[in-house]
Amino acid sequence: MLASGNLGLIYLPEGDKRLTLEEIEHRHPKLLPGLLEHPGIGFVQVHSGNDGPLVLGATGRRNLDSGEVEGEDPLAPFGADAIGMVAKAAGYSNAADVMVNSLYDAERDEVAAFEHQVSSHGGLGGAQTHPFLLHPTDLARPPDVIQGPAVLHFVLKGWLTDLGQSVERES
Repeated sequence: MLASGNLGLIYLPEGDKRLTLEEIEHRHPKLLPGLLEHPGIGFVQVHSGNDGPLVLGATGRRNLDSGEVEGEDPLAPFGADAIGMVAKAAGYSNAADVMVNSLYDAERDEVAAFEHQVSSHGGLGGAQTHPFLLHPTDLARPPDVIQGPAVLHFVLKGWLTDLGQSVERES
């Protein structure tokens, strides 16, 4: 288990690949229901051998490939960008067997962190979902939307290049 703010990554070291939803349910039948019943959990993301990447909530599920939603969409409280961000993370080759995101309290605009910290980062929800980039005005203006570390990395490398540093720039 790895915690980063309100994001928890659970790796079940039972082979050399990511376990499917079906394998998790068979080997650890109480794990997913236990997580989904907990009031501090907003959603979990797993990969089904039958249905592909799924986001599960206490009262519904979303198929990230088809967009099909059964019951309440567990990603709805996290905003329109949540679907793309979770789908991208679910597609990583080193994705966790179970990705856990804590609840989001829209009234307070806060999340429940898995770490004992003053603030939170890592998952979805709350002020952490609205990052900013503070930079000197003489540097080129970055795109209005910097979504994800790869885009931020590209912006930072661009600034280094503009300042005369020799930097390898991938597209």
